Amino acid sequence: MTYRHWLAAFMMGVACVSIADAAGDKPRKAVVVDDDDANAPYKTFDSTPAITMGPLLLDVSEDSVIVEWMTDSPSDAKVLYGEAGLTEEALPQTDGLVPVGNVHRVILRGLKPGHTYQYKVASRRVVNLRPYWPDRGRTVESPVSQFTTFDATRPSTRFVTMTDTHEDVGRVRALMDMARQAKVDFVVHTGDGVHYAVNENQVKDKFLGPVADGLQGSIPLIYARGNHEYRGEFARSLGDYLHEQSGRYFYTRDQGPVHLVVVDTGEDKPDATNVYAGLNNLREYRKDELAWFAHVLAAEPRTKSAPFTVVLGHDPEWGWSDGQNAEWTRAANAAKVDLYIAGHLHRLERIPPGKQGNDFPILALGQDQVAQVDATATELKVRVIDRTGKILDAFTVARKAK
Repeated sequence: MTYRHWLAAFMMGVACVSIADAAGDKPRKAVVVDDDDANAPYKTFDSTPAITMGPLLLDVSEDSVIVEWMTDSPSDAKVLYGEAGLTEEALPQTDGLVPVGNVHRVILRGLKPGHTYQYKVASRRVVNLRPYWPDRGRTVESPVSQFTTFDATRPSTRFVTMTDTHEDVGRVRALMDMARQAKVDFVVHTGDGVHYAVNENQVKDKFLGPVADGLQGSIPLIYARGNHEYRGEFARSLGDYLHEQSGRYFYTRDQGPVHLVVVDTGEDKPDATNVYAGLNNLREYRKDELAWFAHVLAAEPRTKSAPFTVVLGHDPEWGWSDGQNAEWTRAANAAKVDLYIAGHLHRLERIPPGKQGNDFPILALGQDQVAQVDATATELKVRVIDRTGKILDAFTVARKAK
């Protein structure tokens, strides 16, 4: 075939396409949408995320609470809540963007002290996070649960503390069952929920998941960091799961007659210990925390007005604090702290006033135990109970003048 004959055949083909177009048999064309068509629909896929942890209530206060949960695929998050039905919606944002991921933390603010709220969480799948028209999926929702905010005016409160569960899921479930059966207002975990922080699945499966299951989305958790949570490649990410609302591991809360002071006792060895390979700087961290501790004990009105001040932490000897351990005790003595509840020793020990320069009892819980604390305006009653229900220790702290 000569070039002239090939060209004539090609042009005939083009003519045939044109005739087909004119007859309505049009070939498919790519659709290009620009900003002028910003309301064009995005794709929705039949893909629904699953809730793999929670919801878990963290760091409740008199007017706020963190609601936390995880999903098995990237999703957005919102919480529907209210007193008389799910009338409110909390949709988080970070710098104007709705967070998308597998871990979801939504802070409910503007709540009323001592009020009970219904809530449920919802996450919608994000299949492809395109610059425009991200591909979306379906929404998963939790059952409706309820919680009650803290209230400093309540005449009494009951809570339990536990510690050093060290990835023993059976232990966590048993202790949470005890807490639930005791009808507590909240639960405290004073650290070492894991041996070392390795990855998200470990933290979820060995610690947060069993805790959330036990608390059933209705009992809040107050958490104090343990020294084992400083270790491992995931330790620097734990704040995304366990920080309180302002992004710290030390804070104060009030419930009924009790002023709670949560401290982070850090590691149990100096920064220069070779085992840390120079990657710890607790000297500066604990220096700042000690300044905070002394200030809140001296300056917060509730330290003086609350019938009882209870410190919650991991190490009964305040951890390693660059030789300043006595300063922590002096600050607590000056504020007339009533009780310090800790763990770390893996055995039960009650340190009476005066033994370590302390003017208050220090209770170090062992594993497989809870301390149940009942507080009124006149006394703290403390019972240490093991998993069999046996009472291992019991004592009362009377209110003192402040």
